[in-house]
Amino acid sequence: MRVLIVNRFFGGDQTPTGRMVADAVEAFLAKGAEVVVMTSSGSYGGVKASEDGGASDVRVVRISNLPINSRAVHWVWFWLCCMIRIPFQGFDRCVVLTDPPFLPLVAFFLRSLGGLGRRFYWWTMDLYPEALAGAEMLKAGSRAYRVLHWLNTISIRQLSGVVALGNCQVKRMQKYPTWNTQEDFCVVVPPWDFREISRISRRQNPVIQRFGWEQRKVVLYAGNLGQGHLYEELLEAARRLHEQGDEEWLFAFFCRGNRREVLEQAAADLPNLTVRDYLPPEDTSALLNAASVHAITMRPGWEGVIVPSKLYGVLQTPAPVLFVGPENADTAAEIRRYHKGECLPVGCSAEDICAALTKLAKGRREVEIDRTGPATIAEFVMRN
Repeated sequence: MRVLIVNRFFGGDQTPTGRMVADAVEAFLAKGAEVVVMTSSGSYGGVKASEDGGASDVRVVRISNLPINSRAVHWVWFWLCCMIRIPFQGFDRCVVLTDPPFLPLVAFFLRSLGGLGRRFYWWTMDLYPEALAGAEMLKAGSRAYRVLHWLNTISIRQLSGVVALGNCQVKRMQKYPTWNTQEDFCVVVPPWDFREISRISRRQNPVIQRFGWEQRKVVLYAGNLGQGHLYEELLEAARRLHEQGDEEWLFAFFCRGNRREVLEQAAADLPNLTVRDYLPPEDTSALLNAASVHAITMRPGWEGVIVPSKLYGVLQTPAPVLFVGPENADTAAEIRRYHKGECLPVGCSAEDICAALTKLAKGRREVEIDRTGPATIAEFVMRN
């Protein structure tokens, strides 16, 4: 059986979807599949993926990026190239992700052209156009939103299955009128992060030494700070502690995204909150082990639209997690499943944050992470 997987990133340490695709490829290969990956030649965070994504037995079809620094342009270009090139790839199963959005449309076009016998699967990450509405780039119910929603509607009708990141995400997709209600149409596979996060003691931690954190407790936010994420509650907690003269806690944001600059401006007068760029991949273990408490946030209305992958790297460290976001978000459910921290609602007070940090700092806990995700996806796609 030949399996084609399509995503703009493949392999490398910096992009979560690239890592997960590489892990899934290994699972498909282990089950005897012949795997082809269609991906871009671009980089993420300035770091290019390896030519084979880490798997030497996979054939990689690369689409060259245009020399333009625009994600929207890269999305459209990759999408157009995929629509032209996918029909000419020999495959039995095709798995498309959501970078760029609306790739499942290839199933509609190919089936319309008589491409029967080939099965298409949608491995959802962020949901579009829901993410555009959450970012207030489109109004839910506007003509443009309805058109994009309709594109998903006609695509879903042609799919053989969907891999979703969480139950909340499934509930959102079930609102599409063409959703297949059969029990075996959709499988829930939470994100994962199988990078080797080595244990590093505080005394030997180079990140702690580099930034002079030896005497500090660190609230670490490491990852994207985009439209779907919050920082306000953490900022107010940092401000409250500073006003009280309590400098024991340091709030450290190692992030990128369109809300980073706003956070930098809002926290410019706070010595106990620092905002920095991503560190190189070789510093990941040291950075994550520097945390006393890991912070993850989500804005209301984004539950099921995004499922932050940053949780799955921090699960490999003993530090607990503080989640500020909707109570029914898939991330909150995962934290409760692993008994790995506390969940606070959006709009919680600075006192709530400080009390949670005090409680969490007293308990560090190792957990056994779930490693069944790639095999589950391979089994789901390769079923008869």
